[in-house]
Amino acid sequence: MKKIGVLVLICLMSKIGISQNEFGHIIKENKNLSKEWKASLYKKGEQKIYRDEELNTIGMPCGGIASGQLYVRGDGTLANWWIANNAYNTGYGIDHLLNFETAQGPWKVCYQTFEPFSYFEQGFEIEIQSGNKLYTRKLDKTGFNNIGFIGEYPIAKVLYEDKKKALPVDITMEVFSPFIPLNAKESATPGTILKFKIKNRSSKELKVSLSGYLQNMVMADLKNDIKGTIRNQVKQTEEMQTLYMDYIPENQAESFHPYFGNMSLSLIQSTGIVFTDKIKKEKEISLKAIQEELIGSVQSNISLNKGEEKEITFLLTWYFPNRPKQYGNGGNWNKAIPTKGESIGNMYANWFNSSIDVATYLKNDIQRLSQNTYKFHDSWYNKSTLPYWLRQRIMMPVSTLATETCQWWANDKFWAWEGVGSCVGTCTHVYNYEQAIARLFPELERNIREKTDLETSFGDDGGIQARNGWGSVLLDGHIGAILKSYREYLISKDQLFLSRNWSKIKKAMEFAFKHDGNLNGLIEGKQSNTYDISFEGANSYVGGLYLASLRAAEEMALIMDDTDFATKCHDIFKSGKELSVKKIWNGEYFFQDVDLEKHPKFQYANGCLSDQLFGQTWAHQLNLGYIYPKEYVDKALQSIWKYNWTQDIGPHVSKFKPERNYANAGEPGLLNCTWPISEHLNENAVRYRNEVWTGIEYQVATNMIYDDMIEEGLSIVKGVHERYRPEKHNPWNEIECGDHYARALASWGILIALEDYFYDGPKGILGFAPKIQKSNFESYFTTAKGWGNISQTRKNNVQHNNLNLVNGKLELSQLNFEIPSNKHVKSVFLLKNNKKIAINFKQKEKTVQINFKRTPFYSADILETKIEY
Repeated sequence: MKKIGVLVLICLMSKIGISQNEFGHIIKENKNLSKEWKASLYKKGEQKIYRDEELNTIGMPCGGIASGQLYVRGDGTLANWWIANNAYNTGYGIDHLLNFETAQGPWKVCYQTFEPFSYFEQGFEIEIQSGNKLYTRKLDKTGFNNIGFIGEYPIAKVLYEDKKKALPVDITMEVFSPFIPLNAKESATPGTILKFKIKNRSSKELKVSLSGYLQNMVMADLKNDIKGTIRNQVKQTEEMQTLYMDYIPENQAESFHPYFGNMSLSLIQSTGIVFTDKIKKEKEISLKAIQEELIGSVQSNISLNKGEEKEITFLLTWYFPNRPKQYGNGGNWNKAIPTKGESIGNMYANWFNSSIDVATYLKNDIQRLSQNTYKFHDSWYNKSTLPYWLRQRIMMPVSTLATETCQWWANDKFWAWEGVGSCVGTCTHVYNYEQAIARLFPELERNIREKTDLETSFGDDGGIQARNGWGSVLLDGHIGAILKSYREYLISKDQLFLSRNWSKIKKAMEFAFKHDGNLNGLIEGKQSNTYDISFEGANSYVGGLYLASLRAAEEMALIMDDTDFATKCHDIFKSGKELSVKKIWNGEYFFQDVDLEKHPKFQYANGCLSDQLFGQTWAHQLNLGYIYPKEYVDKALQSIWKYNWTQDIGPHVSKFKPERNYANAGEPGLLNCTWPISEHLNENAVRYRNEVWTGIEYQVATNMIYDDMIEEGLSIVKGVHERYRPEKHNPWNEIECGDHYARALASWGILIALEDYFYDGPKGILGFAPKIQKSNFESYFTTAKGWGNISQTRKNNVQHNNLNLVNGKLELSQLNFEIPSNKHVKSVFLLKNNKKIAINFKQKEKTVQINFKRTPFYSADILETKIEY
C-alpha cells in the first residue's frame, strides 16, 4: 500500500455515503441513543446501595495510599491481603494469563467475573443477650441475607440486615483509612479503621459482645519454605486493647525479608478482652509453627438501653518495612513480585516503628483524621449537583492510589507500576493520562517529576527515559513530561518548582526539537509510544502532544524571562499548527502520513485513532487554547464518536479480534482505532487497535466535554460505568495491562472539563464555567494548599459564583467566570465571609475577569461573587 495522500483520502471519503460497510467498518454511525439512556446521563440519582448478586465482585481498597493493598468486600469482610510487599503481577489480560497459582491458592485477574480472594480467617461476630435469648451471628454473608454495601471511596459502609431472622439491633460498619487531599503523609497510613454502630431496637436492655478475629499472616507466603514460628501477643493500654501478631525468625536473614513485619488488631476502648488463639482462653502469648493457623480475637462488651446507640472502633494496622526494589521485573507475568535484591523500603517506616505504633497514632488522632476524611467525603458526594453515578465513576479509579500499583519508597520517592505488579517504572507514557494524583496529592506528582522524570530518567541529551532510568525514550511520554511540568507549576503555590527545574524542562524541549529536524512543527521520524510500537510519519497523536508542549514551554519560558526561547517555541507551534491541517487532515479527522511500503507494520495510516487529539485534551486542561483550529477539533471529535464508539462492542470484536479483552459482547466501549474509509489493516495495524482502554475513554470524553459534546462525552463515561457494574466486575478495579491500571486515573479530567476549571497558583488566578447545570451547579475543587466546593447559580439576571474553602489555605488575586451570551455586566460584588472586597472588573465577550489585591483565605472561609447583568 502506497503513501496515503490528501486527495486519495478525499476520494475515499466520498465513498462512505455509498456504503458504510464497503471497507468492513461495522460500527453504526448513528447511535440512536434511547431517551432513557440520555436521561440517565443527567439524572442526579440517589445513593447506591449494592445488594444480593451485586455484592459478589466488590473489592474496594480500604488501606492508606501507597502503603499496601487491602479490600473490603461486599459483605464487609476483608480480602486481597497484599499489605506485606507480597503482591503478584496481575497482567496481562490474554486468555492463558487469567488464572494462576499463588502461595495461598488459586487466583484470578483481568476482565472476568470473580469474588476477590481471601485465604485468611478474618471477620467479626456478634453475640446479643436479650433476657433468656442469645443471638449469635457472623457479620458476613453467612450471617445476614440482606447485606447492603455503600461504596463511596474512601469510605465503605456496610448495612447488616436480614429479611428472615432479624436481630434486636441495627448494625452498620464503616471502613476507611484517612484520606485527606493535599496531605499525602496522613493519607498514606498503613492501617484501616473499622467503625461499628450498634443500636438497640428492642424494648429491653441488651448485653452485646462484638468480636473481631484475625489470622496471623506474617510470612504466610513462605509457609512452605521456612520453619519459623508465628506469635500472637496481648498488648494493652488504658485506652486500647491490641492483638499483636508477628513472626519469630529462624535465622537473622529472615528479618530482612520483604514479608517480615507485624500487624495488629486493636480495639479503642478502656475495657475489652484479647484472645491470642481461637480457644479463647486469656493468655498473654500463643505460638504456632508457620504452617499452622493461628487466629486471635479482640472482644468488646457493652450494654445498650432501649433505643440507645453506641459506637465501637477497631483498628487494623500493619508494618512491613522491607519493600524490595523490584527493578526490571514487570514482565514476570502472574508471578509473585521477586523478593531478592536491593531493599528500597516503605515511606511509612520513617514515621512508625511497628503496627502498634501505627495503631497508637490512629487512636490518638482518630477524631481529627476521621473528621477530615468525612469532610472530603461530604464535599465530594453530598455537596455536588453532578449525577451520583458520575461522582462514583470519577472517584472509583482514584482508589488505585491505595493498591499495590502505587508505592512510596523509604527514600521519599513515589513510584508506581502501570497496573499491580505489571510493567515498571512510573512510566512516562501511561502516566501521561493520569490526572488525579496531581489534583489530590500534588506533592506526589511533583515527586514524580523531580525524582524520576527530571532526575533518574533524565539523560545528558535531555531525553527522558520511559521507566525510571531505563526503557529508552518513548516520545509521547517524553513530551508529556513537559506538559506535566507546566501543570505542576500551575498547581503550586509559588514559582519555586518551575525555577528549580526550568533548565531541565528547557533541555527536554530541545530534545524534542531534534525529532523535528527542520523545526517546522511536524515530527515525521520514528516515534516510540504507549502502544508499544513506533509510529512513522506525521500524525496528530505524537504531533498534537508536541504542539501542546510547545505552547506549555512558551508559557514557562515567558515566566522565566527566557523570551528568545518563548519566541522559538511560538514560531514552531504556529508552523506545526498550519502544516498539520495541510498535511494530515482528510476532511473528517487527522490521519497518519506514513509510507506503508517502507513501514508496513504497526501503523494506523488513514485509520481513525481515538487518541488523535490527546494533545488538545492537555491544552484544554492547561488553558493553552486550541492547538488546531477549533472547527477541525470539533469535526475530529465528532468522527471519533461516529466511528469508534458503540453501545455493543460485540460485532466489532467478533470480526476483528482484540489482543486482550477489556469489553464483552453486549457492552459499550470506545475502540482504540478503526478504519472507516479503507480496509482494516488487521495484523499490520497499530497494536491494541481493537481494544477498549478506560484511560483513553476518559481522555477522549474529557476533550468532548470541553468542546460542548456533553452527551457524547458522558455517554462514553457511562459506558465505562455500565461495563464495571458489580454483577460483572469489581467497580473499583479498572483493568488494562494489570489490575488497578494507572491510565484510568484520567477520570479526574472529566471533573475538570465539566467545571471548565482553571487554577494558576503562583499568579493567584482561579476560574470555572460549568458545562452543565449552569443555573444551579456545585462541585469539588482543589488548589495548591486548599480544597472545597465551588458553586454557580443564575436567576433573574443575577449570577452567584461561590467558593467554600473546606480545608487548607488559598491565596487569590483574580477570578474568572462565564456569563450567558449577549449579556452585559452592570455590576460585580466580591465578599469574603459577607465582607466586601475592593475589586475592578472587565468583560470580554462571555468572560468576566475580577481583579483584587492578593487575599488569603482559610478553612471555612466563603468567597461569594455576585454578578448583575
